[in-house]
This record gives sequence, structure tokens and C-alpha cells, in this order.
Amino acid sequence: MAMLLVVATADAQPLKLPAYGADLYKTSVSGLSSGAFMTSQLYMVFSDIMVGAGIVAGGPYLCAKSWAGNTLVENATTTCMNPLTARTGPNTPVLVRYATLLAEYGYIAPLKNLADDRIYIFSGTQDKTVTTTVVNQTREFFKSIGVPEASIQYDKSIAAGHAFVTDNNTDTACALTRPPYINDCDLAQSAVILDRIYPGLKPPAEHLGGTMVIFDQKEFIDSPYTSMSDTAYAYVPTACQTDKSCPVHVVFHGCKQGAQVIGDKYYAHTGYNQMAEANDLIVLYPQVQPSNASPLNPDGCWDFWGYSSPGNPNPDYFTRNAPQLRAIHKMITRLAEPRS
Repeated sequence: MAMLLVVATADAQPLKLPAYGADLYKTSVSGLSSGAFMTSQLYMVFSDIMVGAGIVAGGPYLCAKSWAGNTLVENATTTCMNPLTARTGPNTPVLVRYATLLAEYGYIAPLKNLADDRIYIFSGTQDKTVTTTVVNQTREFFKSIGVPEASIQYDKSIAAGHAFVTDNNTDTACALTRPPYINDCDLAQSAVILDRIYPGLKPPAEHLGGTMVIFDQKEFIDSPYTSMSDTAYAYVPTACQTDKSCPVHVVFHGCKQGAQVIGDKYYAHTGYNQMAEANDLIVLYPQVQPSNASPLNPDGCWDFWGYSSPGNPNPDYFTRNAPQLRAIHKMITRLAEPRS
């Protein structure tokens, strides 16, 4: 059985996130559903430090801006999830033009950074929540902004529901869509994602000897409307704590999957930590939680339609100034600071 060393007990105060001298310019990111949309946002905004991304059941960057005749929420919940037809799905040419302008004006990193990156995209054939019609446009978007087709791995061959995929037979049956949205499809998706981004990785470790750091996420949040939790998590292998400069992989859970909702199921049981242990990677697990007030985020989703700027008719949730993206970039930067 794998052993997980935890810093701080359940009733203790979270620690300040330590600095580990991480290799900032080998950062990468992956996520499911709203976490997949957030993956595209973090990746596009900070592509200057990124080497790749893994998008599981998510649409293209800026998807909620697809159709000007719809509100951002309408686009997010129809166009970007389960559109009636491909023509009412993501408006990729418009999104590409918008991303190009954002890069030209410095709101996101230059698009040329993506030319040598590696991308993994996944759509389950039984996913009726974010359908393959939408995910197809994620691939088209990346191709259109300069990611070589050979650098994109797109898997739409598995009869998975709306879920992150594992090879753990205690997880939900593959084709279903139900909480906690972690399904056994006989595929260790975390290993596939990481090996795609960092080719030639070792197989996952059987035992964990590193540390799960439970840290104070509040320190990095400078807005009252992020819906982000007070606490977040990072898995740090022993070598990364002492003398090695390790890459950071950011993992975004999906809606209804934050630790306040499903405990440690996502940050401890999706296989990322075993891959991190075997290959000296730091895994950062930012957390968002449900909010029924302001901001309105009842399902605990990451923001890909603007809830983190309530009342603003032109919310910024997709540039380097966006509240959630600012916070997460600060966490990555902290991990890359010299060890104290």
C-alpha cells in the first residue's frame, strides 16, 4: 500500500507553501471539465513558462466568448458543453482571432511559445456533459494558433462518461457520469498525460515516500470573489525537497470535485502523485469550492465565464490579470523560489 506523508494534521493550521527551487520553465498543467477550461486559460496566459497541457473534457480557450449574441454564461453552459449542432458549438475562428489580439497586446504570453509544446486532449464517447463536438474544437484551436499537429495527442476512443479516467477498479464504472467523476476505464490517464508532456517518464511508483503539503491558499488570493478555498495541496517527492530542481505540474479538479466536496479523492487518488514520485515532479493542486452568494458558483467550478468579477459586464477571467490565474501563478512562482 502506498504511504503518503502529510504535513499538518487535519485539525492543524495549513502551512505557508514552501519554496523548492522548482524549474519554472518546465511547468505544465492538466485538468478535467471546468478544470480543463482552466487548464487552457493558465496554459495560454503563461505559456512562457509552460511545456505542455492535458485537457480532459474541455473546450478551447475563450470558449464562452464564442457568440456575441449570447451571454458568457449562456455560451459556457450550451456552446461549450453540449451544443445542439457543431455550428452552434465553439466559434473557433473568432476565438483564435481574440487570442491573437490578446497576445499582441501583452495580456497573455506570445503565441510563438506554443510551437514546441506537447498537448494531450481527451473526450469520452459516453460524455454527454462536455461532448466530443466541443472537444474537437480544442484540437482545432491549438492547431490554428501554432501547435504542430504531431504535437497533439487526441484520444476519443474510450467509452468514458464525464470523468477523469483511471485504472483503479474501485472507481466508478467507465461509461457512467456521476460523482466523484473519477472512472475506471483501465487507463492511467495521469500517467498518459504526464508522459505526453514529459516524454520518456518512468512508470508510476508503487510507494510514495514524498510529502503532501497542505498549505494556506489564502496567502495567494487578492480578491474576495475567487471562490477559491482557504487550503490547497502539493505533492513533493523527497528529491525535490532537497537538492533537485523539479518541474511543476498543476492539476485542476472539475466541478463538484474540490476537497471540500470529495475529500482527498482527486489530489491523492488519481495517480499523479505516483508518477511524480517516480519522476521527480512537483504536483500542485489548487482548490475551488462551491459558493452560493457572491460569487455565484454553486457547483464549485473553475471560472471560465466570469463569475470571479461579479457585476462586471466585461469580466476578466482569461488574462494575466484574472483573479484565479493571478493566484495560481503566484503559487507556481513560490515553488520556484530558492529553498530557504
